[in-house]
Amino acid sequence: MRDESVGIYLHVPFCERVCPYCDFAVVAARPLARDVEDRYVAALLAELAARSADFEGLWLASIYLGGGTPGLLHPDSVARLVDAVRSTFPAGAEAPEVTLEANPSSVERSRLAAFRRAGVNRLSVGIQSFEDAVLKRLGRAHRAVEGHAFLTAAREAAFVNVSLDLIVAVPDQTSAQLEADLDAVVAHGPEHVSVYGLTVEDGTPYARGVASGVLRLPDEERAAGMLERVPRRLAEAGIEAYEISSFARPGFESVHNRRYWERRPVLGLGMGAWSVEPRGPSAPHGARQHNPRDLRGYLERVEAGLPAAANGREVLAPATARGEAVFLALRTRTGLQAAAFTAEFGAAPRAFFAGPIREARAAGLLEESPGGDLRLTARGRMLSDTVFAGFVEGPFD
Repeated sequence: MRDESVGIYLHVPFCERVCPYCDFAVVAARPLARDVEDRYVAALLAELAARSADFEGLWLASIYLGGGTPGLLHPDSVARLVDAVRSTFPAGAEAPEVTLEANPSSVERSRLAAFRRAGVNRLSVGIQSFEDAVLKRLGRAHRAVEGHAFLTAAREAAFVNVSLDLIVAVPDQTSAQLEADLDAVVAHGPEHVSVYGLTVEDGTPYARGVASGVLRLPDEERAAGMLERVPRRLAEAGIEAYEISSFARPGFESVHNRRYWERRPVLGLGMGAWSVEPRGPSAPHGARQHNPRDLRGYLERVEAGLPAAANGREVLAPATARGEAVFLALRTRTGLQAAAFTAEFGAAPRAFFAGPIREARAAGLLEESPGGDLRLTARGRMLSDTVFAGFVEGPFD
């Protein structure tokens, strides 16, 4: 059951501003100084050299520069990183997917052609909305006109695989604003769309705004109604759901992101990055580790020649791996395949999760095939956290 491929995630934590809803491992850099950029890129390259032996023999399926805002890097830095990864791991039968996350700023827009020459063949653009009122409410740095201009420039720079992000159920967002966003998405014709309901994370300015009453989130029924509108509208444009938050034209599903849902090896490099290690005799269900979320701590460890992951390596216990195998597979359109689960864990899903399966089916949240395959219903996708809790934390109350 060993996967012979690997995906490489390179975390770039720098942002021109930190959005008030963001809980990612990011730091504000206004602007990103070249000496800071060079130091960080050098650390990524050093960590790649130190960690690659743990993934030796695997062929390269994907490279993902995420963040943060990797589009703030100069194109020559991106080229150095992409070239180093491709020199470290052999190519597979197909060219690896190389994704760069970017925001629709004028600086990043001016670099698109150079990013393409640097080896990037897929863009993931943080549009979030095409409505200025919604962007302002989200605390975004750009405005709608810049989003439109960026997507147009991406096509002019010969990008044929473009993904964009939308955030739905923003405070005071109207149904008309959502429809306008979806109209704009369809008009631009992206190959991939990621849509997220706004979540409020503890410790963020948004959390404090909600707690004080300054921000009023849509109630659950209204938020669900807005999210339910998205897959129907995108499907009409040929952009089909293949995961709870992910939609794509046929053949343009994210190679890299699918690795997480399918529990395939990912070498994560950079501040706050997570790695998913290959399965082997000492870790039959895989292992993982994560790097520190503070920039200084990450840089000092790597520059001192120490492992970036200060907390060591976690070998997944069977119970942990079983729960994760179920809920990660249920995020996808195909769901959980009972035969693959049985091959890894020695028994069918019902042998471990009879109660949660029974209760989720009774609630109309889960479908079960005669062979034991599991898949969320349409209602289950709206209430997926409720279903997942049964497999990770125990049966429903």
